[in-house]
Amino acid sequence: MKLGFQGWFLPQPYTGIGQHSLGMLKALARQKKLNCIVAVPRAVYPKGIPRKWIRVVKPPFWLLHGALKKWWWERISVPQFFASKDLDWEYYPYPCPLPPASPHDRAMTVHDTILWSDSRYRSGRIKAYYHKLARRSLVYVDHVFTVSKSTHAELGIPAATVLGGGAPEIPKKLSTLSYQDSLVYLGGYDLRKNVPALVKTFLAANKKLDNAYRLVLIGEPLHHSRFYPEVHEHPGIIRLGALTDDAVYKVLHSAFAFVHFSDSEGFNIPLLEAMLAGVPAIVKDIPVNREVSNNSAIFLHKKSALVESLVSGIKLLRKPAARKSQIAAQKEAARRYSWKKSAQNLLTSMKS
Repeated sequence: MKLGFQGWFLPQPYTGIGQHSLGMLKALARQKKLNCIVAVPRAVYPKGIPRKWIRVVKPPFWLLHGALKKWWWERISVPQFFASKDLDWEYYPYPCPLPPASPHDRAMTVHDTILWSDSRYRSGRIKAYYHKLARRSLVYVDHVFTVSKSTHAELGIPAATVLGGGAPEIPKKLSTLSYQDSLVYLGGYDLRKNVPALVKTFLAANKKLDNAYRLVLIGEPLHHSRFYPEVHEHPGIIRLGALTDDAVYKVLHSAFAFVHFSDSEGFNIPLLEAMLAGVPAIVKDIPVNREVSNNSAIFLHKKSALVESLVSGIKLLRKPAARKSQIAAQKEAARRYSWKKSAQNLLTSMKS
């Protein structure tokens, strides 16, 4: 099979789509009888992806506005580049504007419906028009994938195929660091992640627990705006910033618990990383968290009782038997997911 892979987010591995692109391409590189052309906006050669696959398709230099440059690259540059190649399929790992027709079959993956359905992210006519064109492209492609059953249900396209997701490869040996008294957050800082609310809830819960714990934040906010609210400094809050995959797993493995307050996710890779690392998870009660964890996490329910729910979850995890049972159940649930399985699902659907 000859596959064209749109790689706008490949140089941005800290994003969810970047992780999807990187994980899928590494898994595809292990498949036999597959030739792939990966179109990227600038030169990037991640380990595990054949260098010969990477093709730089530069965005137009004369477009100065970043958003318009990205739109042109997605809608015109890459489709024209793929049209000039001998391909069986073109794969677009996220919804983006496409021309109505192509000489090849095309597939697109939907991670979530947040930008189409969440009013908090509505801003300006240009962005609204972009997202309208991206959603319309689902009609133009020959096959639609989703990253989870939850997104599949929200999208409402019965013919779509669930790819599943994966996480970075976990090291064979994990050293223990000094985070046994820490709750660890891993992820982004945009509105739906509710990091300021997490900090506020943790501080209140920690008071009820004699300030016995610390909250560790892993990740970097892209900037501060109404879409990326600022997280203020507080005693007991530790910011580790962006870490390598190996370092992330070491911190998670050493922690008392993983905690995540996001109210909307397409798959939740950080939750899967925590499950693989063997740290019990305390997360918001949303469908995808139940799906990925197979109901094995501790779920925070009522918004008005978050402090009490978090205190209860921490107290439960202090009990060795309950902690051991949850970790075992999470590890069993995590075995259902890998980039290898996702890549196989992709290729099987394309060949059928």
